[in-house]
Amino acid sequence: MQYGADIFPYKRMKKSNNNKIKEQDGSKRIFLKISGMFLISLLISRTMIINSTAPFGIAFLIVVLNNDDYRLTLASAFGTIMGYITMQSYVKDISMYYVIIPSVVLLSLLLSHIDLSEKYKKIVTWAVLTIGMFSYNIIINEFGLGMAGISTLTNLCCIFPIYFILQISDICFKELKTKHLFKDEEVVCMAILISIVIAGTWGVKIFGVSVTNVLAFTAVLGLSYISGSAIAGTVGLAMGAIIGMSNQNLLIYITVLGMVGLISGIFKEGGRAFVSLSFLVTFLIVKVYLITSSFTDISSFALMDGILAIGIFALMPGRVYDTIGSEINSEKKRINLDRNYLNNIKNMYLNKLDNFSDVLSNMSNILSELVDNDKLLMTSKSTELVDNLAARVCGDCNANCICWNREHHLTYNAFSELIENQQKKSNRFPMELERKCLKKGALIRNSEDVVNKYIISEMWRTRLSEGRELLASQINNMAKSVDELVQEFNEELKNDGKLERDIIKLLDKNKIYYDDVFCIKDKNDRSVIRITATQYGSLQVYSNRILPIIEEAAGTNMVVNEDGCYINSNTNSCIAVFEEAPNLKVVTYMAKASKDGYTVHGDSYSFGNTSIGNYMMLVSDGMGSGPQAGRESEAAVELIEKFINAGFSKTTAINTVNSIMTLKFCEEEKFSTIDLSTIDLYSGEIDFMKVGAVASFIKSDDVVDIVKSKSLPIGVLDEVDIDTYTRKVKHGDLVVMLTDGVSDVEEAGGIGWILDYMGRHDEDVENLASGIIEEAKRLGKNKVGDDMTVLVSKVYNQYNAG
Repeated sequence: MQYGADIFPYKRMKKSNNNKIKEQDGSKRIFLKISGMFLISLLISRTMIINSTAPFGIAFLIVVLNNDDYRLTLASAFGTIMGYITMQSYVKDISMYYVIIPSVVLLSLLLSHIDLSEKYKKIVTWAVLTIGMFSYNIIINEFGLGMAGISTLTNLCCIFPIYFILQISDICFKELKTKHLFKDEEVVCMAILISIVIAGTWGVKIFGVSVTNVLAFTAVLGLSYISGSAIAGTVGLAMGAIIGMSNQNLLIYITVLGMVGLISGIFKEGGRAFVSLSFLVTFLIVKVYLITSSFTDISSFALMDGILAIGIFALMPGRVYDTIGSEINSEKKRINLDRNYLNNIKNMYLNKLDNFSDVLSNMSNILSELVDNDKLLMTSKSTELVDNLAARVCGDCNANCICWNREHHLTYNAFSELIENQQKKSNRFPMELERKCLKKGALIRNSEDVVNKYIISEMWRTRLSEGRELLASQINNMAKSVDELVQEFNEELKNDGKLERDIIKLLDKNKIYYDDVFCIKDKNDRSVIRITATQYGSLQVYSNRILPIIEEAAGTNMVVNEDGCYINSNTNSCIAVFEEAPNLKVVTYMAKASKDGYTVHGDSYSFGNTSIGNYMMLVSDGMGSGPQAGRESEAAVELIEKFINAGFSKTTAINTVNSIMTLKFCEEEKFSTIDLSTIDLYSGEIDFMKVGAVASFIKSDDVVDIVKSKSLPIGVLDEVDIDTYTRKVKHGDLVVMLTDGVSDVEEAGGIGWILDYMGRHDEDVENLASGIIEEAKRLGKNKVGDDMTVLVSKVYNQYNAG
């Protein structure tokens, strides 16, 4: 009991501490919201219109009353009253607001406890506001009924449109960080609310610099950079009108803010530097115009205001603009929402693939454990054999009690010796049994039968164990392949909206029909473009008409990826994929000679571009010669080629082929070597992967580099033995790959003659490959003792041979 008493209070204290932390965080958020509402209400209530009235404060307060949060209501009410107090000398009928604000707030607090719909609450609020203004005009201003009605109606006509705009702004601000796509009108409404807040700072200066002007310029600059000239120009005009009314300089503020927003927004695509420069130039031009025109009051704008605004705009972190842009820019937000939707779907299927990979891994582990269990069972086999033999012969023997009770240990060892002799095909009968066994003949016959059955059983058990082991390895490779797929899907592809728009504009301009244009950046940050059209039935149209347009839009050389192009028979549409053109191209030639007496070549090879921007060269030497060696090497080449073109890694491809080649059903089946090299056509990096293969050679200028390997052929070991090497190639380099039928032509097995031949001959790939074969034949005295294969590849720079 004491143990439980010690534990439970500790848990309650931990939970209590967590609750305290959450309460503190919640209190901070509430304090910040209340403080922010107070400050915003104070600034909004300071904003005036031309007739020296300030309807913004009361309109915003009515908007806040609709939120049904008494804390925000009280904060807004106090802020609005404080704002009107600071405007005591500027706003006429200021005392009317002191009367109306408490009345409306108290009414709202009372209505919050009454079960009324929002519609009736708003009607009652506006009715009290109207009655309060009407009563004030009659009692305080001593107007007649007609004049009081006209004055009240005029004030309501000012307050209601402002309330409507602020209400929409409030709704829009609540839609931030949701899936709502903002219209341009909604963005303008939100900007108007910000403009009213900024206008409330009028008259505030720090070291002679107008806070209002700096904030207004910064806001217009930010919108120019985020949304372009249409939104920035509109917001600039609205902001200029609101601030101008408060400062009694309406035309000047509209001109300056509207012009700088319109012009600087045009340079949105140029980045912050061009937006800032165009803003400064436009501001100076407008300022010079105002100085030289009939306007005399130009002191409202100082050059320092614009410079400080540019500084704030330039120093603001880029993620701030990205965050705002992703919210108010409907196109960006739609792209982000679509991307999130696709990512959710992708993650759902990735989880399934990941779970499937775990299942395969578990299956492989279970099979491996079963193999280990079989090995452990071997220790108990001898006991089972002795017991089986004793049960057959000694069960009804009269000497059973003597042999297996008093002399149990000696009898057991003698039976073990007899079984061991039978396994060795020895006729020796143990002396202990010779001395006392009454059924010698039956014992010998049964021991032979037990041992023979045991041998047959062990043969099947061994085959089953080997099958389990091979199956475990195969399933494990499958799990790794699935893991690779998951990792590849996890590499996020970025949608290139700008390139997409540029291509669409050029296609429309050139009157080229298309159904869809889709542009992404792959994991190497290279552009990949897919165009779908139903009017084109061949790739010829894409190469001749569309490729130049794609290159103009992308600003780089592009090529049509023929492997990624196909015609959809269901929709009869042609889909073409364009990729950035690689810097390098490779030309390969193959030469071979079959072993004397054989017409079927035992070596296999493959070369060509892969679907991932690489060039592959592959040679496999089937051990031995003739059709059987050819089938082994051909199977290895075909499987590796399929795996690599499907996007799997080279290591996975070789491991999978190794697992398959390990499954041999007779000792006569042969092994194969793998010599694989891939060249990155963009960077010029070449990777060699050798499994039991002989040396390869790279000739760069006059230097020949040797790539050697000491690994075993594929299919020999359960875990494949891969030697990897990485080199760099450039324009004019030669890569030579061959089989041991060429390299081992000399009795000493030296490769010096190959180096010597490559050093003396620098002709084209066809002549070099054929020449190496002929030289090998000459050294072998015109006898071909093993299949010979040579692949010679030459690297070319497509755009610059230097």
